Amino acid sequence: MKALLILLALPAILLPTACLLYILYQALPALNWSLIAGSDTANISNMSSAGQALWHQISGSLLLMMLANILAAPLALSMAFFHALIASRQQKMILMTFLQVLQGIPPIVYGLCGLILLVHLLHWGISLATGAVILAIIILPLLSSNIIHALERIPAEQTEAAAALGMSKAAIVLRVWFPLAWTSMLTGLVLAMARSLSETAPILFTATVFSGIAWPDSLFSPVTSLQTHIFYLAQEGSNAQAIHVAWASAAVLLALVLLFSLTALFLRRYKESS
Repeated sequence: MKALLILLALPAILLPTACLLYILYQALPALNWSLIAGSDTANISNMSSAGQALWHQISGSLLLMMLANILAAPLALSMAFFHALIASRQQKMILMTFLQVLQGIPPIVYGLCGLILLVHLLHWGISLATGAVILAIIILPLLSSNIIHALERIPAEQTEAAAALGMSKAAIVLRVWFPLAWTSMLTGLVLAMARSLSETAPILFTATVFSGIAWPDSLFSPVTSLQTHIFYLAQEGSNAQAIHVAWASAAVLLALVLLFSLTALFLRRYKESS
């Protein structure tokens, strides 16, 4: 049985590893510091932003990620505290079902809804604000569920003892729950950051352009991002250098997602050891 379980687990380990090694192999011809901070691909024909430093795409992706999490975090905390403090058993079940339904909707559907509602009806245009709102809606179920589960793991005795001492609900949240659950909450936030970095289709419709943008002038200006940069470069199949730049951009994006995922893993291990 042990050998069978190992055999079944091997594809889940070997296939992602093989994909990662293949991405790195394809990225090596173009992956260097000058590609990230400077420009060594200006000779690519018919691509006005292929010679642009990847730093602009990296900063655009991180900006979208940060704004999305800033928008989603207060809503997620509100839902979690409502679930823990106010909601009845039936309301808790409805809330969790609602979050599961939201999490099951394909991201491209959110992107199309954002295109219709925010871009066209509200005239926000293809902009940083539109993309951040759509990404915030996408990561909201994940972030809310993580905070809810973090609060549920707090021993009931701690809450009951605080209530018996006459502490208000606000005092219980600030003096009991936050000190016990802050690492789990932060882990959920970091995972939400990694999730928002990995989304492409929603921001492709609502937030990003391929070229002509180094830094958005306002919340209602478009941005450029690693995700859409990879998408557009990958369509230039006849240009070998552009394809290598696309692979290099993919390697940088994977490194960013891996950085946040490892940070979340470190926080989880820290919580378990403390």
